[in-house]
Order: sequence, then C-alpha cells, then structure tokens
Amino acid sequence: MADLPPTQRNRAAGIIAELNTEGFEQAEEIGRGGFGVVYRCIQPDLNRVVALKVLTSDLTAENLQRFLREQRAMGQLSGHPHIVDVFQVGTTTGGHPYLVMPYHAQGSLERRIRDAGPLAWTEILALGVKISGALEAAHRVGTLHRDVKPGNILLTDYGEPQLSDFGIARPAGDFQTAAGIITGSPAFTAPEILEGEAPTVASDIYGLGATLFCALTGHVAYERREGEQVLAHFPRVAAQPVPDLRHQGIPEDVSAAIEQAMARRPAERFDSAAALGEHLRGIQRRHDLPVDELPLPPASTPRIATASHTTHPRGRSTAPPTPTTKYRPPTSARSPIIRKRLLDRLRSGAGKRLTLIHAPSGFGKTTLAARWRDEVCEAGGAVAWLTVDSDDDNAVWFLEHLVEAVRLPRPALAATLEHLLEQYPDDPTRHVLTALINRLHGADDRLTLVLDDWQRVTAPDTVAALRFLLEHGCHHLPLVLTSTSTADLPLSRLRLSGELVEIDTDALRFDADEVRALLAEAGCLPPSLDIDALTHTTDGWAVALQLAVLSLRAGDDPAQLLTALTEHADIGDYLAENVLDGLDRATVEFLTTTAVCDRLCGGLATALTGSEAAAATLDDIEHRGLFLERVGPDRQWYRYHQLFAGYLRRRLERDRPAHEIDALHLRAAAWFARHDLLNEAVDHALAAGDPEHAVELVEQGATDLLEHAKMTTLLGILAKLPASAIASRPRIQLWIAWVNLVLRRPSTPAAVALERFTAALDQTSASTAEIADLRAEAAVIDSVAEVFNDRLDKIDRLLADVLSRPDDFPPRVTGVAGNIDAFASIYRFDFDAARRRQRWVTPYHEATGPFVRVYGRCATAIAAREQLDIPAAFAAFEAALELATETMGPRSHAARIAGALLSELRYYSGDLDGALRLLPDYRELAAEGGGLVDVMIATYATAARIEAAHGDLDAAVLRLAEGMRQAELLGLARLAARLRNERILLGFGLPETSATQLLRSRSLDGADGIATITAELDEDSAIRLLLLRHRGDDATARARALAAAIDPGRRPLAALGATLLLSAVVRATGDVDEAEQIRAPAAARCLESGLSQFLLDSTTVLSS
Repeated sequence: MADLPPTQRNRAAGIIAELNTEGFEQAEEIGRGGFGVVYRCIQPDLNRVVALKVLTSDLTAENLQRFLREQRAMGQLSGHPHIVDVFQVGTTTGGHPYLVMPYHAQGSLERRIRDAGPLAWTEILALGVKISGALEAAHRVGTLHRDVKPGNILLTDYGEPQLSDFGIARPAGDFQTAAGIITGSPAFTAPEILEGEAPTVASDIYGLGATLFCALTGHVAYERREGEQVLAHFPRVAAQPVPDLRHQGIPEDVSAAIEQAMARRPAERFDSAAALGEHLRGIQRRHDLPVDELPLPPASTPRIATASHTTHPRGRSTAPPTPTTKYRPPTSARSPIIRKRLLDRLRSGAGKRLTLIHAPSGFGKTTLAARWRDEVCEAGGAVAWLTVDSDDDNAVWFLEHLVEAVRLPRPALAATLEHLLEQYPDDPTRHVLTALINRLHGADDRLTLVLDDWQRVTAPDTVAALRFLLEHGCHHLPLVLTSTSTADLPLSRLRLSGELVEIDTDALRFDADEVRALLAEAGCLPPSLDIDALTHTTDGWAVALQLAVLSLRAGDDPAQLLTALTEHADIGDYLAENVLDGLDRATVEFLTTTAVCDRLCGGLATALTGSEAAAATLDDIEHRGLFLERVGPDRQWYRYHQLFAGYLRRRLERDRPAHEIDALHLRAAAWFARHDLLNEAVDHALAAGDPEHAVELVEQGATDLLEHAKMTTLLGILAKLPASAIASRPRIQLWIAWVNLVLRRPSTPAAVALERFTAALDQTSASTAEIADLRAEAAVIDSVAEVFNDRLDKIDRLLADVLSRPDDFPPRVTGVAGNIDAFASIYRFDFDAARRRQRWVTPYHEATGPFVRVYGRCATAIAAREQLDIPAAFAAFEAALELATETMGPRSHAARIAGALLSELRYYSGDLDGALRLLPDYRELAAEGGGLVDVMIATYATAARIEAAHGDLDAAVLRLAEGMRQAELLGLARLAARLRNERILLGFGLPETSATQLLRSRSLDGADGIATITAELDEDSAIRLLLLRHRGDDATARARALAAAIDPGRRPLAALGATLLLSAVVRATGDVDEAEQIRAPAAARCLESGLSQFLLDSTTVLSS
C-alpha cells in the first residue's frame, strides 16, 4: 500500500483492522475496482483462504445499490458450478458491506491468457459451453451480467471457469441505461450498447463471443490503434465485421459460431445463451471431442426476453406452446449407421426443389433426413427443421411453427415473417410464404426446409400451403419431406420438370451390407447369424432390425430369432414382447405407464408414475436403447419411437382396466395445465373421456390466452371440445362471441354464440351476481353487432348495466361499451357527448389492448370532423393510425380502419396524393365482414371518388359495385344510399328503377340519426337526378328544403354540405347572384376549416 495517498492508506489500514475483527485475518489487497477492493484473507474458524469484496468508496446510494445488486444476483445463482459462490455477506463495524467468496489462486482467464498464451480451439469450446450455462442461469432469474470478459471469469484450482463480478448486473427491466453510458468493458461490449441502447441477453452473448475470440487469439477482436481515443474507438468497433479466424487455422464451424455470437445485429446472434452452449456442444460432438455438460436450472424457471427490440403485440404466438424439440431432429445416444448410397442420392439431387422420403412408419425416414440435415449444416448451409403434428392441421398454427423453424437458422428472416403473420390475419398463407420465397431469392440466400412426418397433415388449407411452396418456390428454398403418404403432392409436375428426388420404401430398406454394419456397430454380430436371411426376414425394416438387435443383446439364439420372425406377421408386437419380457416388472410398468404421453420429461414422468426417481429412470431407459430418445437442445424431453409407443399403449390397454388408464390421462392433463400447456392438457382430458374436465381446464386457462390476444389459439382448443360440452358453458360462449368480433366476424358465429350463451344461463350454477355480470357483458357484445348493423334503438338498454358500474367489469368490456356509446351519440348528432364519453373511457382504454383504443380515437375524430373541428379530427385519426401501425402492423385490420377514415379526411382537405397513399383495399375489408358503416363508406364510396380523381375510373366502378354488393348482403341502407349518391356524382348513372324510386318525395325527419342521414343522402341524389332531367324548379325546392332541415348548430359539416349543394343548384337554374350569396359564407367556412376539396365537390352537381 506504499503507493497509496496517506488518506487512502489510513482508510485501507482501518478496513483491514475491521476485517480482522470480523474473523478475517492477514488481509492482503489483490484487486481494486470502481467502488470496492478485493482482499485475500485467512478465515481461521474454517481453516480456509477466502476472497472478500468490500465496498470502500463513499457510501453513496448508487454505490450501495450496485453492491447490493451483486449480492442479490450472486446469492440467487449460488450453487451453479460455473458461477462464483457467495459464502457469506456482512457489514464491518465501520459500516462497510462485504461479500465473502472463494479465493481463486489461479486468477482469471485474462491472467491465464497473458501468462500462458491463447487457448486451443478445443479448449474454448469447453469454456464457451460452461459460461453459456452460467449466463443462461442468470438470464432465467432475470439478471443480465453486462460485463462478460476474460477478467471476470475466474479459474478454480481444478481449472474450471467461474463467472464473477456481478457488480453491474441488474435485473432486466429494473431501469433503462441512460444514453451514452457504457456499463461494460468496451473491448467486450456489443455495438448496440456502444451506440447507447439498453443491454439485453443478446449483448451478454456478444460479450461471451468476444471473450472466446480473445481466448482463442490472445487479443481482443478490435484493438485500439496507437493514439486512438476511446470515443473514436467505439464507432469503429460498431461498424467493423468480426475478424475472420479461418485464416488462423480455426475450423469453419468454430469460426462461424464466434462470428454469430458477435454478429453486428442482435437479432442475428444466438437466441439465448443456452442456444449458444448447445451449438458449441454440437461442434464438440461433430469433432469427436468430449461433450461438456451445459448446466442449467429447471426448465420451468422464468426467463427474460432475448432482446429489448423484440415485441409481440399478440403474445409470442397464436399457436399453442410447443417444445423446441419440434424444430430440431431427434437425437440419439448412438451414432446412426451412415447409409452412403442414400446420402449419395441426396447429394446428387441437392439442387432440386423437392426431396421426398416416403415409406411406411419405421423405415428410417427421419433418421435419413436428420443425417442429410447435418451434412448440409456441416457444409455451411442453413436448414430449418419442423416436425409436423396434428396441430399443423390448423393452417395458421402451421405458419407459426414454420416461422419458429426458420428462426433458428435465420432469425432476421423469421422476424419479418412473424410481422407479416400479424399484419395479414385473414390471408396469412400467401403473404408469409411469398415473403419467405422472395426474401431468400432476393438475397441469393439458400435455406433447406425439412418437414418431418408430413402425413400427419390432412387439412386442405395446410396442404395448400405446401403446394404453394412447391409451385412458387425456387432453388433458394429446397424442401425435404418425410411422409408415409404421397397424397395431395404435385409429384407428376415435379418429376416432369426434373425437380424431384424420391427415396421410397425400396430405397430405404437396409441391404445386407447395411444390416451387417448395423449389427457390428451395436456390438451384436454373432458369427452364426445368417445376415442374408435376417435381411430377407425383416424386409430391411429399420425398426424390426433395431428390435432384433435388442433381442440379440438379451442373448436370444440367432437361429431361433429368425424362425420366430418367419412365423410372426406382426413383427413389431412380437419383438416388442420379447424385449419387454427380458425386463424387470417395474421397468415394464414404467414404460407402459409413461407411453400415454407423446412427449415426456422427468416431472411429467413423476406425475404419471409417482416415482421421485422417474427422471433417472428415463435416463437409464434411454441409455439401454429401449426406444426412448432425447429430443431438444436442453435434453430434458424424451419421446418413444412411434411404433414402440403404439405397442406399449396397446399392452397398457390389454393389461390395465380402463379407469386406470383414464386416471393416467387425467394426471397428464393436470401436469400440462400446471405448466401452462393448455393444448396438451385438453387433449389428455378428452382422452380420459372427461370432456367436462377439459372444459374446466379451458375455463381456468383461457383467461391468459385472452389477455395475450391469442384468439386463434383459443378457438383451436375450443374446436377440440364436444359441442354439447361447450353449449352449457356461458363463459365459453361469450369468449367465442368476443373472439369472432375481434377476428371481424360479427354476424353469424358471434350471434350463434350469443344465442347459446342465453340458453346456457338456464343451466349454469353461477350466482345471481355472476349471471348479471355475464348478461351485461353479453349485452355489450350485442351492442357491437347492433352498431355494425347501423341499428341504434337497443344501444342504451344494452349498455346501461356496464356503464352504470364500469369498474365491475374487465377494462376491455368497459372500453368497448364506451366506444359503442360514443358512436351512438355521433349517430344522434350529439357530438359533444361522444367526445365527453371518450374522455371518460380513456382510463379503461389504457388498461386494455390497442384495438379498443384505435376505435375510440376514431370515434373522437368522427365527432370532431362533424363539428368542423378539423385539426382535432386529424390529430385523433393520425394518433389512431400510429397506434395501430406500431402495435399491430401497417397492414393490420386496425390500421386499415384508421387509414380509411384518415384517407377520407385528407381527400376532403385537398391532399389527394396523401389520400391515395392511404387508399384502403376493399377486398380485405370484404373478407373481414364489414365493421363500422363509416369505415365502409370511406372504403367503398370516398375511396372510389379518390380513384376517379386520379383518373382510374375502372377501379372506381369496381369498388362501387363491390360496396353495393356488401350493402345488399348485410342490409346496410346508409351504405347503399351513399354508394348511389357517389355513382350519380361521378356520372356513372343508376338503373331506371332505382332512379325512379329516388325521385319520390320523402320525409327528412328519420326515426333516428341513421335513418335521417340515409334519407338526406337519397334526397341529395334525387336533387342531382332532377337537374339531370332538367327539372330545375323541383331540384331547387327540394335543395332548399334539405338545407333548411339540417340544424347548422348541431351538425355543422352536414349543414355546410347541404348549403353548398343548394348554391350549386340555384346557380345551375340561372340565378347566379343568389347562388353566390348562398355560397360565399359557406365557402369561407370551408376554407377556414381547410376543406378545399369538400368545397369543390359540394358545389359540383355532377362530375365532368
């Protein structure tokens, strides 16, 4: 301490004395940081050497918080083999907090590199796997390290690395780092952090990648140049690519792994630290190196998001949760036999668009596809793997799964596809698959897509998705399919065009040489065995050969085995029985009991069997080769081979009574439900023959799906339930109605659900208060349908209960009720009331999702527009569009609603180009089943006028025709009236019968606002038709009556339009002076409000 200033020497001496009092003797400073000092001490009581980190700087709130964060973070992670343990925490008599940790005599990885030079690439693989496990453990408890570097990796006396120094670690989301503040060491800090973004999982992964680079080369990836300032060094680091390690003799896959970990864009790095660790383990496996364990906490531990820039407005996915094993081929404890002749066929056809591997179950289709996948990856190619199951019969779920499969090799592309899936809820298949094809082709990027077990898909929509890929894809997206069937595949066309590689049953049969290699690899090739006879007897069937291997291992006489095979047609049952007969009773019972589930893990097996050792038993069964294989990168999940599982289930049904099997399914259902896997929970409840319990599980778990807007998932699960079980459940019927409204299907499905809801109330056991709440919510749903259908008479009654006690309902319900009430006020011409209601309902909007808020802002805008408060109308429409675009995507239904209404207002204000840019696609609206009539008017009528203004009369005619079709289909008189008016204004004319009907006199005082507006539109049309027929006096009289009927105080915009029409009619009949007297003040009001095109259109009787 001789080099310290006197004050610091005195302080250090005081701290050493305080540590001595605490029982830590011979304190020797071995490290110093920004807010603390590390001492090496002797702890005599336990006869050990320890390291103490002491907070010695001024006890400011920030320093203390940093120290406490480290204490909490390390305490949570204590016990992990690759994270430094905390032995003890305390405070000295002088008030200095301290941590007691193991003393690492070997020092840090940084010292190891400095003293002994770089590590071998084989060593950095082991280092990377272990520290990946440490980071994943931290991430799963919500902690980011923020400063991963060689100096923060300590080496134990046994040479094991341990991650240390969590002093700047923070729970994710605790705060956002201020712009420009770099919390890590610059040489190991991710580029986005240097640019001021907040740390994420991805930035920790970058730090580990940079650490592996340094360990491998002996220097940092981006060294500062001589004389280079730190601030100049930052942008260079952020801009430069990762130096290529291949030139230094580092294997391709090792170099590529480090490059991906250090990728410039966070989305292109590994999804998680565990994914990086598993990738490095795969490299070890490919190079025949010892494969290090990736120590992870239990899989159920919550984890933090992979990057701050990733958001999912509707939740992670509309599809049910699926294990990651769905996106990777199954792994085997033993290396599969290399079938060179089949791989040669695959290699020769590598450039073709479809490789089809088809045969009955058990012929090794998946194994061959997995081996081909490995070969493509080893050559530097990218492969997306998707194991198909019955859930993929739902085309939307299939697309969700496809996006997740693409995410592993191409995360950035997957993010784009996921965004499109959100944007196009009505026709996602074409948009997502087109983007997949186009993006790969445009980037000259090749991605092999493997679809395993395709025969499980039978639904026409999902089959059509595959046909789309086959018909429109190119060589940038070669497909590999495994299937037991070739039905519904366009094989003839692909054969004729030379784009098909087909490996069928004959090709997949093992020949004699392959059978001999298989038995030799398994260590059971007795000299007396007739290989040719075995090949012939088994027909080269892979599963039969695997079962034969098990029997031979059990010591069966080869000659007897062949005889038995000849005598038994059901080879699967025969060999399975012989295998099981050689096992102890407990193992057989474990196998049959756990076979009720398609997938297994230790916890699930424990729930089924009641054995606390179930996880160990699964591991033992896998290692004994009993047709159980690990699946997934974390190796926590297992699955039985399908044929073996089928036999086990048949044996279970034979040996156990039905009620015991049902009980097993119910245990599985309970376990899946506890782990938020509702889809599987419902499957097992139904398999137990207990649909009522399945419904109860949905009722308990569906709230989470609704709150995360997973409407399609909920509908898919409900579709599995018997109709009779759902019909008596009022809450489920309400959910069906809500979902159909959110999915823009407001008529038949929602109405049927509401009818069933009413019937279900007669059978429910709910309390009187609960029934009242359910009825009130149903009334709100009914009110939405009423407003969509332009009916107002029931609205007040339907909304009264919810609006009288708004806090008794979920914010979603009250928010929708507020919107409907506002629209009803608009149609009653009480625009102030509508705007007041929107201010009142705002807190409820803020507590629910964005869709309800978009509608609310549109209501505010329409009311403001009708009052000629045009700036407020623009502000509200633009806010609605921005909200919809940012949270749900620019092509979402919400964005189309706001865009159509904003386009209309831009047109009226004279911004014709801006209106055209937002022009809505009426075909998308038609597919969604409508919505507010105001939106349909903007989409069909005003949008046709915009197209006509830009010279596209053909498009305008088509749009008006489709609008009238929708108006007649849905019975929307107001929409029909506006479309007739638009045809007359644009000079397209009307059928004579329609014109004659319009010319009849009518009352302008409708029963409600909707009827009044409809009558006014028809009267406007009649006035224009009268002028066309040279009946100027009649036209003038009716125009005066129309203008007089509209109160300009209550309806400023409508009155303005009627006044301008009157001026145009008077001018057309020859009285120019009076026309100008009428027009001038109205024109001034238009220009003052910025409605220049509205002025022009209203004073034009007919378009020229």
